[in-house]
Amino acid sequence: DDQRQAERVAGVTAGRTRDAVEAALARLAADAHAPAANLMPALLEAVHAYATVGEIMGTLADVFGRYVERPVF
Repeated sequence: DDQRQAERVAGVTAGRTRDAVEAALARLAADAHAPAANLMPALLEAVHAYATVGEIMGTLADVFGRYVERPVF
């Protein structure tokens, strides 16, 4: 259920080291800016630091943007 999942996420984010998450997301952003960089090591670092999927995707969206489908009529 949604409430239980929200509580689980809150528990994980409360128990993590914020500095480690910020450093991992900064590395991910830096690597994403480098065209030839392999993003997998930075993604794994972010996951091991307990960054949420939303934080990771937000970081990547800041670099690459978000796809918006344009309907054709």
